[in-house]
Amino acid sequence: MEDSKVLGQSEKKDKPNKELKLFLKYLIVFIILLFISIFTLIGIDRISMFRKVFGSFSGILEGVGVIVFTVLLIIVFIYHFAVLTYILFSYLEDKDWYTKLSKLDNKIDLINFTFKALSILLFIMIFISTPCTVVGDSMNPTFLSGQNIMCANYIFGKPAKGDIIVFDARNEIHKVDDVFYIKRVVAAPGSVIYYDKETKMLYVDDEEVETLDGFSQFVTINNSIGLTENDNSYTVPENKLLVFGDNRGNSYDSRRFGFIDQKQVFGRVYMRIFPFDKINFY
Repeated sequence: MEDSKVLGQSEKKDKPNKELKLFLKYLIVFIILLFISIFTLIGIDRISMFRKVFGSFSGILEGVGVIVFTVLLIIVFIYHFAVLTYILFSYLEDKDWYTKLSKLDNKIDLINFTFKALSILLFIMIFISTPCTVVGDSMNPTFLSGQNIMCANYIFGKPAKGDIIVFDARNEIHKVDDVFYIKRVVAAPGSVIYYDKETKMLYVDDEEVETLDGFSQFVTINNSIGLTENDNSYTVPENKLLVFGDNRGNSYDSRRFGFIDQKQVFGRVYMRIFPFDKINFY
């Protein structure tokens, strides 16, 4: 009898700590889900880009992934909001919320964990780091068609000269069937462009970049930002990028459609993940 009394008193003493732990568990997850929800609403355009970044069959899978992410996020968010509301009103009415909630929490813990894990995983894939597949030969020999890469979102920065990017190729000037391209940034905002009409060489920050195939390519580049063919030296304006494929002899790039806008960029390629013997960071 004495042991049971001591055990009962110990449980009563531990109950406030257990209540606090359970409350903090739901509060922290709710804050994380709130952040994810706000981030998702702000970056809603990226979801549309994410659904198209792979192509055909993979695009269907991504479409399903977006739907699953949205549904899971809504379910988990509403559940945690309801639990926190229940705890709040129970405190105000001096009711025992912990006993009921702890039992429910134990019953659905695995389901709850799975939903949260999937939501966070899909959030990372859509907004933070996305696996992509290279299609075409424009980036040979850096990337070959069929290789798999990881593409990171520019959350804390902007595309820089030398970055390899994946971007939405559609705009008013550039009408294409393929939606997404992978190219290298050869000129970023603030870079100085110079074209030598005699040698047909394009310079970026006094470095030779490429011999253009005719003056028309330089005119195309200039026209895309409202310049004339007479402007053979200028600074790249804000939010504009000049992009070329590494395989210059077989690449449809800024030489054909001019500058692209930074808002078209899906992300920066930072890693090749397949084939496994070619894994590398960039």
